[in-house]
Amino acid sequence: MKRLPIFITLVALAVALIASARPRKASASAEDSAKADYIFLEALREKSQGNPDAAFELLRRAHELNPSDRETGMELSAFLLSIAQHDTTNARTALGLMKDYWEANPSDYYSGVRYGLLNDNMGLRDEGLRVWNTMHRLHPDKIELTYRLADMLAQGGDAADRRRAIEIYDSIELTEGPNIPLSGKKIQIYLIENDTLAVVSEADRLRQASPSNVDFQVFSGDVYSMMGRKEQALGFFDRAVELDPSSGYARYSKAQYFNEIGDSAGFDREVFVALRQNSLDVDTKLMLLRSYISEMITDSVQQPRIRELFDTLLVVHPLEHDIHDLYSRFLITVRDYKSAAEQTEQTLGLDPADPQGWEMLASLYLQTEEYDRAADAIVRSFRYYPDNGRQHLMLGSIYSQDGKPLEAIGQYKEALELTDEGDAETLSRIYGAWGDALYSMEQADSAFTYYKKAILYDPTNYLAMNNSAYFMACEGGDLDEALRLIEKVIAAEPDQATSLDTYAWVLFKRKDYTKAREIMDRVLLLEEGNEPSADVLDHAGDIYFMDGEPRKAIEFWKKALTLDPDNEKIRRKVKEKCLVKD
Repeated sequence: MKRLPIFITLVALAVALIASARPRKASASAEDSAKADYIFLEALREKSQGNPDAAFELLRRAHELNPSDRETGMELSAFLLSIAQHDTTNARTALGLMKDYWEANPSDYYSGVRYGLLNDNMGLRDEGLRVWNTMHRLHPDKIELTYRLADMLAQGGDAADRRRAIEIYDSIELTEGPNIPLSGKKIQIYLIENDTLAVVSEADRLRQASPSNVDFQVFSGDVYSMMGRKEQALGFFDRAVELDPSSGYARYSKAQYFNEIGDSAGFDREVFVALRQNSLDVDTKLMLLRSYISEMITDSVQQPRIRELFDTLLVVHPLEHDIHDLYSRFLITVRDYKSAAEQTEQTLGLDPADPQGWEMLASLYLQTEEYDRAADAIVRSFRYYPDNGRQHLMLGSIYSQDGKPLEAIGQYKEALELTDEGDAETLSRIYGAWGDALYSMEQADSAFTYYKKAILYDPTNYLAMNNSAYFMACEGGDLDEALRLIEKVIAAEPDQATSLDTYAWVLFKRKDYTKAREIMDRVLLLEEGNEPSADVLDHAGDIYFMDGEPRKAIEFWKKALTLDPDNEKIRRKVKEKCLVKD
């Protein structure tokens, strides 16, 4: 045969097409046939040299000259399918060409599989079944064809098709032996037919085929539980554990059973036992642990138990990156930042190629105000990411929070040099942070210039907008511009306490005291459960004082002073019971 192997990419088509007979040209003349053969070979040569467009045009020409050559048609169908998309004409042509070739060469295994899969993808069930039936008959030793035929019969057919599917699955079982995937396929059919007795019988038959098989016992437990027969289900889980006390799969299934019936004590007990099993793979243990955390995390009483679970797991798997990582994230949610930093150090020790991990570690040290350790974390990351502008930006932010604005600006310069001009978001963050550093150095005009650059690069940099608006209010700058900026921030982040505090302060500076108080009340409501900062309480005092409630204002100032006892201005407000000038 002249045809070379054909590799076809099947395209999932949205439109169901009907493969109908096509009108045929008269047989090609000997001259046209010879030309077509030559052009066909040229098409294959172009294809082998990576010129698909040229190959496609040559194949089309060869097919026009000799439309009865099925090998040319089969090769052409691959190209038509690759460009078909929603073009039903090309898809119909391709399907017809493949059908012509396969019907002339039904024993061609690979072409038959391609044609069958194409019909499946296009939703042409009847034609697909015809193909798989023929293929199964011609290649009875190909078990994948037997599975495909049974699966097609099981899906979308009538009761007769489903019965035949069961028969085929049973025939496969004679060769492969009883197994869970086959029983699962049969149970799906029984569920479609609402034959609950057959569902249970299939589980029983599988289990009885090998009573000492732990997985079969667990499968029976899952089936019985699904059918509402909970006590019997538990018996199968217990039997599985009895057969193999170290089986992580049995322990995991039993734990999930207790979780499903709402027995938290049983769930808790089985989770601990399962996590100690060496036979249970780490991914399954992590899945079980995530399930446990999601159930228990809202109960503060259970948090020590969750920590104990992690500690138990780490004894068995001390070098598993994902366990340390999950532990760190759990500790962050319960605000144990110091312990979270310890786990993140372990995570990075196992996989240091994680720039976000280094940023998280630095952020955790910032939460505990360990500025030197935060800076050291980023400096260590330079070993792995020497040219990462984000890391220099992070280091600059650490220096800025540590009261070292000059060092911070030095890092921002490095970050700027290393950041691609097209990375507008990072550039915006750099300029915004640079503006913060300049303002802390009492260079307000320069700071506002950098804030403008930050907002120009990223019009959604709400932090730069917030800080610019706040400092304008503090400096007695353009209050109209400050209001415009902060209102844009509030529109995007209506429940962000820091932004609302800035909004209230801008309104206060504009002498809109009633509105300022309304916004400040929202800030205080959002901060319920979390003690507001001294700045927020100081602002609240000023706003309440000017809105006619001096007694309440003094209460706010006193609270602010307890948080910032060295603030002389707040001390004077408390002492003089009124606003004071700088």
